[in-house]
Amino acid sequence: MGGLMEEDGESSCSEILDNDFEDACDTIKKSEDWKKARNLELGFEPQKEIVYNKVLPYAADIDKESTSWFAEIKANLGKSIALRELRPGIVTWTSRLNKFIRLYGLKFPKADHISVINLLYSFITTPDLEPFMVNHTAGTLNSLLRKRNLLDRQDLTLEWRPLYEMYERILHSHLVSLGLIKIPSSIDQTLKSLVKLCRSYFPLSTTEEMLREWRPLMCPLDVTMGKAMSYFEIFLPTFSAFENPDQTYKLWFDELLGFWSACGNSPIWEPHLLSLLARLAEHNTGQVDWSLYMPVIFTRVQKMFSLPVHYNKTNVGNKGMSLDSSTAARWIVNTLGGKSPTQTFLSQLFQSLESYYHPANIGKYSIKLTEFMSKLSDFFIKRVHRERHKKRSWGFVPPIEHTLTDSDITQFVNSVKPIVYLSMWSRWGFLDAGSTLACLATLRPELILPTLVERLYAALDTVTEPHKLTASLYSVLSVARCLVYKSKLYPEGQTHVLPLLFSVLPGIDTNDMRKSMITFQYISTFATLVPFVDNSNYVDDHPELSEEEKNVCFQTAQFEDFIVEFLNRCFAIVENSEVQQIRSEVSTDDASVSREDTMKDVGMASTFSAILMQSSEKLYDVALKKVKNWINGKIMEWKVSGKIAAGLCRCLTKVRPEKGLAGLLPIVLDIIEGIVKDGVRNEDNLNDELKFQLMMLSEIIRVPGKYLLPYIDRVDTLLISLVQHSSKEGNILTGAVLRNTLRSLTQTCPVEYKSSAAGYDRDLTTYQPLTDWGKSGDIHSLEIDWYIPGQEEVLVAHKLVNKVLGPQLVTIGEYTANKKVLSKEELASSISFISESIVGSGVFMANWKDEIVNLKASQVDLSQRSHIVFPGVNPDLTQNSSNARQEIVMVMHKLLSFQLANFPDDTKSLRGISTVYQSLLFFTGVPKVEYDARWRSFQATKKAMENKLLGSKKIIRAILVDRCHLQHESRMIGNSNRDFTKTHQLIYDDLLLLATNHYSEVRIKGQEVLGRGMKHFPHSYQLLVPKLVEFLKEDENISHEQFKGALYLILGSKGKSLLTKHNWETFAALCPAVIEASHSEKPSIIKVFSALQETVVHHLETITINFAMPDKVAQQALHLWDKVENQNNLKLALTPSLPKPSEQEILDGQKHMDENNIRASNLFAVIVDKLCSQLESGKLHWRHYNAGVSILAVLTRYDKKMPARAVKIMVNNLIHDNIVVRKTSIHNMAALMKQNKRPHVTIERAIEKTEENIQPGNRKDNQWLQYSPENWPKTKEQWNSPNFVHKTHFGYYHWPEKMTVYAAEDKQPNLDRSLQEMTDQELEIFQFLQDETNLQKLIEFLSLEENKGRDKFDSRKFLMWKGIFRNFGFKVLEKLKEPLEKLCDDQQESSQRCASEMMSGLIRGSKHWTWEMTENLWSWLVPVLRKLLGNVTVETIRDWGICFATASESRDPNRIHWMLEVLMEEPLRSQGSFLDSSRLYVLQGAMAQQEWRVGSMLHRLDQFLNPFLTHPYQNVRDRLGSVMSNIYALDIQFPSGTGGALSPNISDLVSEVLPKLELMKVDPDPEIYNFHKNSKSVTEISQKSFEDICSKLDPELAMQVREQGLEHLKSIISKFPGGRIPSPGFVPPPQSLRVPSAETLQKIPPELQKMFGPGMLRMASPEMLNMMRPNLVPGGKKPTPRPGMSPPELLLPPQLLSAIHEVSLNTPQSGLLAEKWEERQSGVRLLQTVCKLVSGVLLRNWYTVKPELFKVLEMLALNESSELEPDLARDCNVALACLSTCIVPLKVLSTALTAVEHVSQSSSWKAKNAMLEFLQVHVFTNMAAFHSQTEEAARVVNIVTRLIKDDRIEVREKAGKVLGGMLHCSFISEEVASKLLDQFKLEVSRKIKKKPKLNEDASLFQENKSKAILMRHSGVLGLSAFVLSCPYDIPPHLPDILMLLADHLHGPQPIPATVKNVFQEFKRTHQDNWAEHKQKLTEDQLATLTDLLVSPSYYA
Repeated sequence: MGGLMEEDGESSCSEILDNDFEDACDTIKKSEDWKKARNLELGFEPQKEIVYNKVLPYAADIDKESTSWFAEIKANLGKSIALRELRPGIVTWTSRLNKFIRLYGLKFPKADHISVINLLYSFITTPDLEPFMVNHTAGTLNSLLRKRNLLDRQDLTLEWRPLYEMYERILHSHLVSLGLIKIPSSIDQTLKSLVKLCRSYFPLSTTEEMLREWRPLMCPLDVTMGKAMSYFEIFLPTFSAFENPDQTYKLWFDELLGFWSACGNSPIWEPHLLSLLARLAEHNTGQVDWSLYMPVIFTRVQKMFSLPVHYNKTNVGNKGMSLDSSTAARWIVNTLGGKSPTQTFLSQLFQSLESYYHPANIGKYSIKLTEFMSKLSDFFIKRVHRERHKKRSWGFVPPIEHTLTDSDITQFVNSVKPIVYLSMWSRWGFLDAGSTLACLATLRPELILPTLVERLYAALDTVTEPHKLTASLYSVLSVARCLVYKSKLYPEGQTHVLPLLFSVLPGIDTNDMRKSMITFQYISTFATLVPFVDNSNYVDDHPELSEEEKNVCFQTAQFEDFIVEFLNRCFAIVENSEVQQIRSEVSTDDASVSREDTMKDVGMASTFSAILMQSSEKLYDVALKKVKNWINGKIMEWKVSGKIAAGLCRCLTKVRPEKGLAGLLPIVLDIIEGIVKDGVRNEDNLNDELKFQLMMLSEIIRVPGKYLLPYIDRVDTLLISLVQHSSKEGNILTGAVLRNTLRSLTQTCPVEYKSSAAGYDRDLTTYQPLTDWGKSGDIHSLEIDWYIPGQEEVLVAHKLVNKVLGPQLVTIGEYTANKKVLSKEELASSISFISESIVGSGVFMANWKDEIVNLKASQVDLSQRSHIVFPGVNPDLTQNSSNARQEIVMVMHKLLSFQLANFPDDTKSLRGISTVYQSLLFFTGVPKVEYDARWRSFQATKKAMENKLLGSKKIIRAILVDRCHLQHESRMIGNSNRDFTKTHQLIYDDLLLLATNHYSEVRIKGQEVLGRGMKHFPHSYQLLVPKLVEFLKEDENISHEQFKGALYLILGSKGKSLLTKHNWETFAALCPAVIEASHSEKPSIIKVFSALQETVVHHLETITINFAMPDKVAQQALHLWDKVENQNNLKLALTPSLPKPSEQEILDGQKHMDENNIRASNLFAVIVDKLCSQLESGKLHWRHYNAGVSILAVLTRYDKKMPARAVKIMVNNLIHDNIVVRKTSIHNMAALMKQNKRPHVTIERAIEKTEENIQPGNRKDNQWLQYSPENWPKTKEQWNSPNFVHKTHFGYYHWPEKMTVYAAEDKQPNLDRSLQEMTDQELEIFQFLQDETNLQKLIEFLSLEENKGRDKFDSRKFLMWKGIFRNFGFKVLEKLKEPLEKLCDDQQESSQRCASEMMSGLIRGSKHWTWEMTENLWSWLVPVLRKLLGNVTVETIRDWGICFATASESRDPNRIHWMLEVLMEEPLRSQGSFLDSSRLYVLQGAMAQQEWRVGSMLHRLDQFLNPFLTHPYQNVRDRLGSVMSNIYALDIQFPSGTGGALSPNISDLVSEVLPKLELMKVDPDPEIYNFHKNSKSVTEISQKSFEDICSKLDPELAMQVREQGLEHLKSIISKFPGGRIPSPGFVPPPQSLRVPSAETLQKIPPELQKMFGPGMLRMASPEMLNMMRPNLVPGGKKPTPRPGMSPPELLLPPQLLSAIHEVSLNTPQSGLLAEKWEERQSGVRLLQTVCKLVSGVLLRNWYTVKPELFKVLEMLALNESSELEPDLARDCNVALACLSTCIVPLKVLSTALTAVEHVSQSSSWKAKNAMLEFLQVHVFTNMAAFHSQTEEAARVVNIVTRLIKDDRIEVREKAGKVLGGMLHCSFISEEVASKLLDQFKLEVSRKIKKKPKLNEDASLFQENKSKAILMRHSGVLGLSAFVLSCPYDIPPHLPDILMLLADHLHGPQPIPATVKNVFQEFKRTHQDNWAEHKQKLTEDQLATLTDLLVSPSYYA
């Protein structure tokens, strides 16, 4: 496909493809030929082997090893499963299968591949398989399934349901939250990966089955909707959907998108749906028509960035979950191509986002913006690769018309190009910009590279902006391969490589390490790709070269100068680097090296190495000479500068060992020999010169051993003499020389890493180095030159080991036999050299052969296998003809015993022994840390250098060689896994002594080595357990240090404690020992003990007790032995290495499994029993008691009931004095109650199902679920009828296949039981709860305040109470009634919180109570609830809201109708603003949980609340708006109809309130506000007024008032704030008034009692009466004021209040103004409520904005800037902010614009301004929708252009800004913009008459002049908009506009002011890059602008 030509004449894809096409074909052919040969060689066709193995020097021996190992794995894995051996069998052999795949890939036949997958799949889906095994097996399955192209659905079919059931059981189980199952932290991601890999193999019928399973969960108001969408996203198969669309995606596509269109207001499940759609788009490119959904999805994509585009800077936040940028990018990329409009939308999206990518605009959104850009380009290049280069074995191949054409690629690159150029200079985005540029340049180098090169040149010339330089360097090195590659479309690219390379050298700067490091990276990247060969003379002999090639050839003449200058700069850095000595008393040798110095060393060495590796011999000689001259005679300190210098020298010897060593080694050896001759042994410290030269020597000898042989005798002699010196730095440096010498002689490694195997020393008359620029390596012809240690090198190494190691062992032997005395330093030196000998030659030190210790009994073979790492027989460096490692072990063992007995304080030697043991145990050729670091480095380099277009193998040769070396090293690392022998046991014993030593540094090292050993050798920890238990006992012979060491060993690291091992025997031994251990109260012990407790609590996973494997799984394992016939002389399956298990073995395996289950069960019982004994003993320290309780709680499981003894401890701990113990017990009680929950019987209920066209929401078939009095259970029969469904999502949409409900009470477990009928566990709980003392204490503790102001409703306490009431029924309630009532009455915050937790637990727990119990419950509870609702406080209202919401959750509303009806009893009683809003709040919580099933209740509430929408109290109105938004939450319109037919409709409300809001369309009259303000002055009452007041009262009340007299009334009035009477306010409806009780009457203060006559008190509300008398507290102290106090007007009878108010304002005008005031306030309050409603609906409800809401737009706009009503203005502002940022459906767009148009024609300029602001945000938010609706977009432009000519200057200026924003975002097309520009130019060009004509009417002239000025001003504003729309560049049309505006600087006002502002803004936004911008202006234009922008000099 790569060579085809498209119709437009462009090459198909980039030139890289064309150039490589033939190479790719050759590579494919080579690969296929190689595969055929391999099949014959192996005897079978491997699925996918790791290709790097074939280039290893011992490749011939690997095949036999891999085949036999797989046969062994196959046999033992099959046997483990057939014999049902979970541990260690299945665990071990699945791990080894994983290891096999890592080393060899899938190197086995297809039949074996399929059979192993099927076996593991059936095993992983075993019911109740423990989470660890699921995670472990899933990891192996992921490795087997990862290469999808190897198996298609004809080869493999996997059933989805077992996988789903396992996924549901582990990740969605309520048992996890209760703590009854503990799962591994990584299991979530592992299982998701498994499902992702399995779903391609699900059967065709899967989709329909899944839909049937999960459709019943699809209720948009319920959390189950998110669960359903999550399942659809994860499980629905799409990979092969193209085969049968009608049975796959067409079944769900319209349905799910219908739900999305109905609930499009950012629902939480939206990301899941889009992820599914993105996957569908990728797997079925071009098969789905996405055009209808483009605006919808692109609008969401734009919203996901959370850009700061807000109405009036009012950020109302984002609801739901933001989209993932990866999902968005995936969908966009896979819908490109063909006739899709995606590219148009994408280009418009980037145009609108462009300014946010600018480096000046950085915010939280920046990271997501650049991430999206990077992901987009990544997915795009992968798609091109997939369509043009990837060979597919199965899956959908899109037809040519739906693939990406070259034109598509060009358009894509052009659309991303502007933003990536902006991002590359961003401080946050330049990394993402680098990866994006790499992708784009690979696709279209001619579009990307010129600008990048130009920018780097410019940055190199600028010294003031270092970030621009580093960012440019990074960007160019990201596209390095594209730049060096010969390109037809950008042939001059290569000509820039060398000039840039030479130009960046100044970046190596001693004073700026950041810049230096990026420069090193730049140089090394290009050096790896470009041969450093001077071929400038090549031009003369080859005239056929192109001009570009000739230029490059001439440029290569500067290579020599480049290397010299590079080295000069490196030398400067080295000479300026030294170790930082902070303290004078600390030697420089002890000072640590900084990270910066390490970076210098690594950066410089890797760069120099890359240059030399690619250099010709001539240039190498230049570098060698330069370094040699520089280093000669220098003495540097060895830690920093010396090390860096040595690193540079090492590069020379590494690249050309023969020359490098000849040039450098003799000099170094001469100097060292000269110093050593003078005698160095007697010196305590080496001199600086010797240290530096030793550092040099240790580095330059790191070469393949064959090159070292000529010098080995001198090195040998030196080492022998230096080994006898024993200073600290001498040991380090001499040890390094020894180690590196031995490694050089013994390690197999590649000799070179050139990009061309032939090298660069070829004849330049025939060789053109340009052909090797950026050349890819070929894995099939790498021609690696491996160095394999020969016989001579092995012999030399053996001699050296004997010379160094032998004497050291003899010396230590004599020392331990007391035949020789050694100082501490000498001993440490000897141990150090032994360790260095092992690390140097360990690859040839064979492992000892010894008696194997059987750590774990097994029915399968567990012995370890070693891997070939050397061709032929592996040499063995013996010691005295015996195994060297074993000899060292014996010497170290004796030494340790001797030291501990004689010199226990010699910590150096003890630490040294630990190090030696570490090397002996784990070192087999390469240190693991070094290997891991190199692997990470390789991955990073590969990622930076890979060509994503051509695939991962098209990387440069150097990286491929490195990967092959890593493959060799990974085999060596694998050899450290060995069988555990008696010698290992001896080492463990010694390490245990060291890990429990007296000295902390010794302990730490010992613990580190031993901990690693326990991880490395499976089950070896079991040997240590008995000894650790001994150390934990209280014994005078056990020291504090041994105790501490033992604790640390048990603790382990990173959560891997011995207590969390999957071994019940270990836990049974250690756990009780740890709990009883209490040696010390030292902080260190407390710290480790606490860490142990935390580790067990957080990391102890659920381990199997009773393992049961289905017979079919065991039988399937036996199929591994099925014989498969050969085909074409190739085996179709490998024969297992063991015979098939016999029937007897299988029976024995079953028996063994049963025995293990019994043993585990008994051990668990013993552990729990022992823990209980310890906790009951009373001997434990409180900290240990806490730990014991925590561990006992952690041991609570779903499959084993805790014994009564443990339950008793837990339940008694509910009243423990320690809060930690109480909390643990409370949490555990919920689990215990769950354990003791008796199963409830369910029955199937028949449902009338209609399969076709099911309408979501209210339907005839789900009517029986609705909340209504007809469905309330009123009798026992009705209570027991099968009509109650507690899960609210059932019935909303599809019914489940089998609809189950709970059976009648007589079939359920009996709750009214005697003590004899209860189990022992239940009895303990019940008896505790029946004890009044216990209950009193429990309630006291539960109602204690813990953290003032931070305590919240505790769900754990709720779960405990729920479990108690569920399990024991009404019996436990009897004792709790009185305490619960007291708690409800108490005003304390903590008491009410406790009551709320109990109350919710009670209501939820009574789910299965009998009818009689339920009746009794509610007959008592209803009055309590009524009383409670008047008693809540400010602090506890949230808790009560959660209480009622929790009580209502997952409960059939008809079964809790008592509670709902109590909450519905007049939610507004005007008992004060707080209580009213409180009642609404709790009602809202309960109501929201019932979702769609309480339609009738919502109607009732709607009708009840409507009259209160103008409630006088702000907080009540706020809550009203919130509740109303809940009431209308069901008003969802699905494509098939409404989903809330039985619920209130928001359009009805809008229709009802609109007429009442008409008055809000008029600006408020300031007069009535002044009147109101004046009316609030101090109320003065004259005698006449007093008489008038009395005459207006009832006779009874009038008499009371007269008796008290005028003065008394004045004294009461004076108590009001400000001494004035407030307005009477809101008079409640008559039905809400209550006659107060006698008790209440007593609380009225005496001075007010006189004001009330008999019967008068009915006018006062109970709340008022309750509040009027201070609650006296003991001691006569002043009471704390009660929250929620009634307003002051309630201190007087309402009638008296009204009379005073009426008389004091008794003037005709006052009455009229008062009436107007009340009318206005009523409208204000109504509008405020509507604002809250609008905000609530848009921010909380799932459906998109309703068209009816735009009807209130006018009122909102008119009042959003009201100065007289600031509260209203604020609410309108928020409502407008919500409306402007909401996503508007396409069908509503026209309605919204009509509303905007209407308001924009208003007479109020403030309303017009508001609409312009609204329009700006509205358009930006819905940009994609407007782009798809061109007519609506034109209407927007019309509105703005009309308002730019408005009479009011504020409106014109605002319209100008909005127009500028729209132009900037490319909302206005170029064509329309051009017309507008012409129009504005015309308007500004019209002349304005300065004087009237003769006899012309002056007023008419003035009017015409004003109009002309207005038109010109509008034109100037329009032109200004064009200027402001280009803040960061100067497009071609802009200079002319600027000149045109400059002409009007002296025009009539306000034109000059506008012009000045524009030029100031232009200067501000363009000054940063003015040097670049001014190039686009002519000299005249520049002069004009300078005059305008630069202030004239004072001295001019």
